[in-house]
Parts: sequence; C-alpha cells; structure tokens
Amino acid sequence: MVSGFFTGILLRSFVDFGWAMPGLILLLGLACLCLRFIFEREQVYVLLATFLFAASLGVARFEWDDANRDIMPVGNHAVVADEPDERENSVRYITKIGESRVLIVSRLSPKFKYGDRLSVLGKFERVGDAYLNKDGVYYQVLFPKLSLVGEGDGNWLRAKLFAVKNWFSANIARLIAEPENALAGGLVLGAKQSLGKDLLDDFRNAGLIHMVVLSGYNITIVALSMMWFFGKFLSKRVSIIAGVISILLFAVMVGGGATVFRASIMAILALLAQATGRTSEISRALVLAALLMVFINPKLLVFDIGFQLSFLATLGLIYLEPIIRPYFIRLPEKILWMDFRKIASATIAAQLAVLPLILYTFGNFSLYAFPVNMLVLPIVPTSMLLVFLTGILFPIPIISLIAYPISWLAYALLGYIISIVRLVSSLPFASLTFSSVPLALIIVMYIVIIYVVSLNHKKEQHLGVGPPSA
Repeated sequence: MVSGFFTGILLRSFVDFGWAMPGLILLLGLACLCLRFIFEREQVYVLLATFLFAASLGVARFEWDDANRDIMPVGNHAVVADEPDERENSVRYITKIGESRVLIVSRLSPKFKYGDRLSVLGKFERVGDAYLNKDGVYYQVLFPKLSLVGEGDGNWLRAKLFAVKNWFSANIARLIAEPENALAGGLVLGAKQSLGKDLLDDFRNAGLIHMVVLSGYNITIVALSMMWFFGKFLSKRVSIIAGVISILLFAVMVGGGATVFRASIMAILALLAQATGRTSEISRALVLAALLMVFINPKLLVFDIGFQLSFLATLGLIYLEPIIRPYFIRLPEKILWMDFRKIASATIAAQLAVLPLILYTFGNFSLYAFPVNMLVLPIVPTSMLLVFLTGILFPIPIISLIAYPISWLAYALLGYIISIVRLVSSLPFASLTFSSVPLALIIVMYIVIIYVVSLNHKKEQHLGVGPPSA
C-alpha cells in the first residue's frame, strides 16, 4: 500500500497526463480484481490491485496539489508568510497574495518581518523552480517597490516564535564577533545563509555542511548529548524523554517551520531507535511519518533534497550505525563530555546513507569528510550549549556577567571549527567534482547497502541476537 502510494507520487512527478492518469491506473486495478476471479493465483492479483489503487491515490493527490499552480496572484497587497531569508545582497520573502504564494526578492533595505502587509509594485513572473514549486510558490517579483501598509497579519504563535529567535540571535551577536557569530547562528538556529557564500562553500568542501542546516542528523546529535547528560543521574526512560523534549524545545527555538518539523520527526525516530534498539518498529514509524509528510505535500518526495537527505540519514543511523560501531572499538571512548565512538559511527553511517544521493544530485564528494568530522563533531554539542547559554543569560541582570566568560569559550570553540574548515577546504582535492553520475551506479550503491544490512540482519537472527528492551 505504502509503496504503491509512493510509486504514484514518483510517477506523477515526472509524467503529467492530467486526471486521466489516476483514472487509467484505477481501471488497471479493477482489471486485476476481475482477474482474481478467473485465475487460481488470486493472491497475486489482489496484491497487484492494492498496489495500483494506492498508486492511483498517489497520482491523484499530486494532481490535486498541483492545481494550485494555476491560481494567479490577485491584487498588489502581500502578507509576509514566513521568516525572511536574508542573503548577502538581497532578502527573499515568501508572501501570500490572495490564495497565491509569491516569492519577493528585495534589496537589503528596508527590511520587513513575518506578518507585515506590503504594497507591491513590480512585475509578476512565473517560477519554474521545482524547489520553490514544492512549497506552492509559482510566481515571483524581482526587486519591486515595497512599502509597509500594516502589521500583525501572520499567525500569532509563529510571530512570537520568530520574535524569540531574533531576540536570541541579537543577544549572541552582542557578545560573539563575526564570522564566529554567523557559525553560532548556523549551529543553533540553522541560519546557514548568514555564513556567506565563501564560508558556506568551505563547509561544503570540508564535508561539514550538515552542521549548519537543520537536518534530522544534526538535531539527533543534540538529543543524544542531552540523553547522555541526563543518563548520568536519571533512568534510561527519563533520559529518552529528556532527549525528545530537547528536540521539541530546539524546534520551537528556531521558529518551528515545516522544514524544522520534518527534521525533528526524523531526529526523534532516530533517537528512539538508538536508545531502544527496536529498529523494526522505529523503521515502520519512520516510513509512516514519511508517508504522512508526503501526503501533506506530495512534492517532497522528488523535489525536496532536504527531506530525502534527512530520511536517508535517519535510516543510516537506524540500520548502518550498529553495523559500523564495532569497527570503532579502538577509538577513544570519550572526548570532552561526548561519546566519541558513537559520534564516529553515527557520522559514518549517516554519510554512507546519503553519499549516493549527494553524488547524483550535486556531483561532488568531500575527500576529507571523515577525519574532519572526527576533529570537529565532538565539540559541536559543547559549542551549541555555550552559545545557547550566552543567548539566554546575557539579558538577565547580574547573571549577565556569567555570559561573558561563557561567550569567550564559545568564541574559542567556534574559531577552532572555522580554522579547521578553512584549512581542510584549501587542501588539494578537498572536494572531488563529477560532471555526471549515472543513475544506474547510484542504484547499485544502494543495492549494496541494502544487501549488507540484510546480511547483518540474518546474522543477528542466526545468533539469536534480539533488540534490547527499553
């Protein structure tokens, strides 16, 4: 059923025959049901009919969602519908004009905030970018004349969350200088654009771009750190709850958008899998979560690389990390206050799971990704904690004095990370680029990964190894 729905979404993502397509697939499913009464192998036809019915539903769901592309913006008053995305030379606003979502690319000044109502004077153009289309954005206005005509038209709760985020970011900026402040924003708030193109490219070349985007893997590292901390003096069950709560609080702090929501769900499932060892139950929950997300927004499956990477990285943490972990037995068990072995095995597992997709999508491979991750990741949770304490304590009278030495420590650790990234990105062959990677090769790579996981599963069954109880 689930595979059929995903297949329907996948098919409709590349082929558009309108509403005729789900109707045709539905007729094929009905034909299979008829064959069930004619031939003896009835179970095969029932399964095939179920698959086709689900595929028809997937195509129909995509078709229904895609109908929004024909809704033209009406009027020239736009409400800022999401947090502004500030770049080096422009600001991108996702706005609502009537029933349409419109991208407005504006100059750095004047600046507007979530919920502001703007008067827009400019030329509306159709957008063919699949990344924007997946969020229902089919029109854009480039550098129009904007003027503020009202405030407070957004969701009250989201407006408060964004206000807290901006307050927190401003506190950090007062104590931590650039570019360390930009990295602090990337680590704690996922504000990767604030790093600037050059430093962002350095992180990508060094294989550390996952640090500054809100992925399921990144948030999982935070939760695992909280679990380790609480596990020192609380029961395992309570420490798991603390890890889940830390993910939810983290999601609230960074604004609680759709991307954060998806990454948080992936992180919670990966956390539960690693904490309980119940991989089969958690993997089913992961598939159901992905099914719900794709049902809500069918364009995620093909056109949202962030969703794909988070899903695959979470699968890697669930299935590959236990296979890889024994090979790191000779590594130091602890560095600072982090479980270094677990970070090492989790990093490799997540990177192996997403490597084929990264090769196919971006055509590049970071040659030094593993050693750089081992040098940097053990201090990331500590850096994030220090940044968090800096932003929270600084505004409090008297206690604000404590924020200064904490911010100095945070600055030193962030500076260390940036120095490592810049050094590694300047090395020869830091990032290998391929003009094109055949899809067949990617499929073979994932078949090999699945084969290794299945072999390990059969080995555990043969040895009678079962998942630990919670």
